Amino acid sequence: MPLRLLAAAFAAALLATMGLMFARVASAPTSLLDTRAGDFLLLHHLALGLFGGFVLQIFLLYRPNTGFNRALAWGAAGFLALTLMPWLVLPETVPGQVTAGHPLRWLIVAGCTAGGLWLLWSPGVAEKARRNRRIAGLGLILLPLLAGAVGGGNPGPPEAGALEAAGADPAGALGPELAVWRGLGLNLLFWLLLGLFSLLTARRIVQRPQGADEGENPPGNGPGDGPGIGPGMP
Repeated sequence: MPLRLLAAAFAAALLATMGLMFARVASAPTSLLDTRAGDFLLLHHLALGLFGGFVLQIFLLYRPNTGFNRALAWGAAGFLALTLMPWLVLPETVPGQVTAGHPLRWLIVAGCTAGGLWLLWSPGVAEKARRNRRIAGLGLILLPLLAGAVGGGNPGPPEAGALEAAGADPAGALGPELAVWRGLGLNLLFWLLLGLFSLLTARRIVQRPQGADEGENPPGNGPGDGPGIGPGMP
């Protein structure tokens, strides 16, 4: 089972990353000229998608009836926790990239946001418990924003090399602000694709083989399935 989960997560991460690369080339064809930045973007999102996809595969293992809307919501939550919130809180953060100068702060911001979203989504046993979880989840999400406001961490224009790694136009046709917004859009697309492909690969690789292994009767041995070895036959 762990190998199936890992295979499904890798397939989803690969498909989402390929979709991201096609969207990157379509939005700025000159990005084909910088193969180094493209390779870095590919490897970075593969690793990030593998981690996020594996977590989502574990969730889908216990919620096999999850629909496409919830898969998209998972993708949007990943974008909020790992892309948007670090960019809002930490200074000079490239959308979708771990800040080289503050990796620990990046992990804290992403962890608080992910934990807050989990508390908001997880239902409580009673109405009071559900309300307390939602309050705690909202507080966890707002905590990095308040800490960033107190510390003066406002998003600023990253350096040119970092923008190229995030998918900016290496030829300089895009300004810094437009490149940042383009990076946010590409990362949102990546996470939404990861949610959709994670659901599809879970149904194809994890759930379908598991359902076949747990079938009640193999073909040909059930009632009305035609010739077979039945009761009273040698």
